[in-house]
Amino acid sequence: MEDVKSLVDLVCKALRPALLDLFRSGESFYYCTFVMTEEGHAPFLSAWSEEALARAVDESGEGPEVAADLRWSYADSPYVDFGSEYTEKLRAPFLARPSLQELGVDEWEKEIELRMDAVEQAARQLDAEGAFGAGQRRSRLLVAVEIMPPVPSNVDRVARLNDTNSDIFKQWLEEAAEVDG
Repeated sequence: MEDVKSLVDLVCKALRPALLDLFRSGESFYYCTFVMTEEGHAPFLSAWSEEALARAVDESGEGPEVAADLRWSYADSPYVDFGSEYTEKLRAPFLARPSLQELGVDEWEKEIELRMDAVEQAARQLDAEGAFGAGQRRSRLLVAVEIMPPVPSNVDRVARLNDTNSDIFKQWLEEAAEVDG
């Protein structure tokens, strides 16, 4: 589908330099997510590293138990909306898509899926290019494409983007995944 392909290309072009800047810090990142709202706005990047989590715990003054609340919270990360100077370029193309307010329920769901699919494909392409690292480094990084507020389909996307046998995926699934039932 040409719509998806053009969005994938745009998302890759915007997120590639953001990821390069993020990983240049040398920190040990364990979570990297591309977040969209249920209104279908352009995705933004958020991430957590072990070092950032340790700093946040220290700064909280609440002790180590706060780490469980912060570990997978895209919104509480010091890296929320990281690389906005790059992802800002996605706003216009996403706004140019059909307005979700003007669509019926079925069309709205198809449009959201198209947007989410484009971001997921972009994440997969960036992964194939090595943007998230390789070998051990990649196996310790959970890559996600999520819609907020959390929905159960986030689990499916995260499972498709990661090795479901990896320790990091199992940890995320146990601690943070929104699942039915």
